[in-house]
Amino acid sequence: MLIHLAERNQTYSIEGAGRWPIATKRALFKEKYRGRIPQGILRTVTPASPDAWVTALEKFGSMSFSELAEPARVLARNGFPAHQDLMDCTTQFDRYYRRYEENKKIWLPNDQPVQLGQNFIQSDLANTLGAMIDADRKATSKKGRSAGLNAVRDIFYRGEIADEMIRHIVDQGGLMTHADLALHTTPVVPATSASVFGGFAYTCGFWSQGPVLSQSLQILEQFFLMNPLELKTSQHHVFLEAIKLAMADREAFYGDPDFVTAPYDPLLSPAYAAERAGQICVDKATDLPPPPGKFSGYEKQNYNANESNSAWAASLDTSVAAVIDKHGNIFASTPSDSSFDAPAVPNLGFVMSTRGGQSYVAADHPACLGAGKRPRVSACPFIFRNCDGHFIAGGGPGADLQLQTTVQILMNHLIFDQPLSEAVKAPRAFAHSIPASSEPHLSFAGKIVIEDDIPKSVAAKLEERGHKVTRETSKSINRPSVCIVKAGGGQYEAIGDPRRDSGQKVKNVSH
Repeated sequence: MLIHLAERNQTYSIEGAGRWPIATKRALFKEKYRGRIPQGILRTVTPASPDAWVTALEKFGSMSFSELAEPARVLARNGFPAHQDLMDCTTQFDRYYRRYEENKKIWLPNDQPVQLGQNFIQSDLANTLGAMIDADRKATSKKGRSAGLNAVRDIFYRGEIADEMIRHIVDQGGLMTHADLALHTTPVVPATSASVFGGFAYTCGFWSQGPVLSQSLQILEQFFLMNPLELKTSQHHVFLEAIKLAMADREAFYGDPDFVTAPYDPLLSPAYAAERAGQICVDKATDLPPPPGKFSGYEKQNYNANESNSAWAASLDTSVAAVIDKHGNIFASTPSDSSFDAPAVPNLGFVMSTRGGQSYVAADHPACLGAGKRPRVSACPFIFRNCDGHFIAGGGPGADLQLQTTVQILMNHLIFDQPLSEAVKAPRAFAHSIPASSEPHLSFAGKIVIEDDIPKSVAAKLEERGHKVTRETSKSINRPSVCIVKAGGGQYEAIGDPRRDSGQKVKNVSH
């Protein structure tokens, strides 16, 4: 999550990412699972979100945990009318939920996917939130707000909730221990920033794919300066080639900075972006991932993942909250974890974080798993500040495609001067030739997916350049979508993506 404090004019990243258990050994996955990280308990990393939310409250908030969590507890206890996204998600992952009795009980009530409008109740989750709320209220009444927040941490990472999680881990043959949970903390650091279009893009750091946003925009900016007419007439082709270049660097260099040394500053320099922009061929698409950049002391080979011709489906696990208040403070968060690829914890109502599935087993990959290491996560909120001090912030679901979505929206807005609402609606294209962040890290040589609103004449030109074009509907649970807020000059704007029936909600609150 990202937070911008207007009074300080500073932007922070709250690094809410779990870490691999201390007992993690690469040899286990290499030898027993043939270099794969299987679905199930073995891909579990420390659940990071509770401490991340508490840390955000502790350092930047004013309310208590119980004030904020009580509405969620009530919804979980009493239920809410199921929306289209929930129905589609439980339908798509029906067979996965049936592998685990607890998951089936939660997400397949009445032994079937949740139906539209059905009252969806999560009793165990309500009880878990209730225990955390009670701990907060009890400690706060005696020693104040800070003690209450610490009590929430303690019950989750060291108390009765931790005990339930570790019993579950042991029963399922997992690696995590009480020590892993007790050691978990959430770093708060300055957001990673890069100069883009006369302003600055802020993202999470290189433990995520966030800086790919900045790299891609910088490459597009430099290409526009070199050849503005070509970008205007071939925007989808140029975008696709730019995103491939930035993603190739992701595969070569991005990984938890606590374990990986990489040329972070040079990767985000305008000079390097100009070099990469010069590598875009206006007449021909790259079929396989392009080579990563060359930096002295950081020689990297091109890394190819599992090529496939099979169908690909998004992992439906990310939500987004984007807020700007009347003071100019900004909050952008993309909370994300799955419900289908590991067993839910009995009595707690949730699946422990399976973000380990976004690691690699190969030792030479920067996102290789390791004891205490963070997976390189795909979730990537952003904040952009232009040269006039106006802000845009947001994010959305879509695995690797969420980032491609954001880049295209900002390209449409910053280069082609489209109003932000029109930039969000504009049809998109997506590259699939770069290894996916999630297991099994599939890639599809030369494949692009274009939304059905892109004219046939444009699709034909893309095919002439060598892109392998697949056309898909723009409105589907599997399409990446966004939630964006904008502020500047005393004006505020909130935009929800029309691509999902119920996934994006805009709320304007007058003060």
